[in-house]
This record gives sequence, structure tokens and C-alpha cells, in this order.
Amino acid sequence: MKKEIVFCFLLLFLFLCCLLVVLAAEADATPVVSRVIDGDTFDTTSEGRVRLADVDAPEYGESGYYDAKQFLEDLVDGKTVILDIDDVYETDPYGRLVCVVYVRHNSTHFVNVNKALLVEGVAVIKNYDNEFSPYAWTLYVHENAVPEFPSLLVLPVFMIITLLVVIVYKRKD
Repeated sequence: MKKEIVFCFLLLFLFLCCLLVVLAAEADATPVVSRVIDGDTFDTTSEGRVRLADVDAPEYGESGYYDAKQFLEDLVDGKTVILDIDDVYETDPYGRLVCVVYVRHNSTHFVNVNKALLVEGVAVIKNYDNEFSPYAWTLYVHENAVPEFPSLLVLPVFMIITLLVVIVYKRKD
């Protein structure tokens, strides 16, 4: 009886480890940007409207609006981006996806678009209640640090690990 309890806890532990890998994934979607709305919002071809998480750019009619919009257009318009969608709320009150966004910089690195707006000085931090921490962002992220949909691999990995644990457990008997 004690062995069965230990075995169940081990399987639960393995499942939770795999779940953490899924939740830590940053690549929730990879759409193409079809239109920039303003300095912190854009439309995509497949995911709808995206609001950059934890940054605030000037609104239409405010000083700096055109600079922020132009900077975002230059960075993402017509390009494929990687969306890390907020796991806490997913969307804002207007139905826009709340995301940290990455765009390819070169063959090995991505640019964190949210951070780029801050570095350029066309937006300011507005730390909303979500999963993100703008104070921890870096401007350039190595491509290996932005896993592309690792959740697709988690189930097979979990199944293989579980099978191995069962085989080892049965051999001990």
C-alpha cells in the first residue's frame, strides 16, 4: 500500500513538472501583423487585436503619438511576431489580447517589442495586474529562450517518463 502511494505521488510530481514547462512557454501564437493602430496596439491576420502588456504609449492627439506609432510600425508591421499571451486575464476589457511580443532581430535573436518601446522612449511602463514583470525584461532574447510551442511535446514526454517509471517500479517488485 505504501509503495502505491509513493508511486502516485511520483506520477503527480512528474505531471506537475511537465505542466510547469507548458505554463512557462512564451510562444502562444505566431501571427503576422496586418495593421498598427497606435503605439501599443496592432491587428494581426489570425489572432485579432493585440495590446502590448505593461506599456503605455501616447493616445491619438497626445504629444508623441505619431513617433510611438511609427516606431511600432517600423518594428512589426507586415512581420511575423511571437505572442506571449497573458495567462492571468488573456484579454483586456476591450477584448484585445494582452501580450509581450517578440519579433525576429537576426538569425539568433528576437527583440522584445514591449521593451523596445520603453528603450526608445516612446512609451512608459504601466505595470498592470498580469503575469508579466516589465522590470525583468531584456531587449534582446536568444531564440532558444523563446520556445516555439513546447506544449506539443509535453504530453509525449510525460507519457514516456511515466512508462519508464512504471517499468522501473514493476521491476522492483
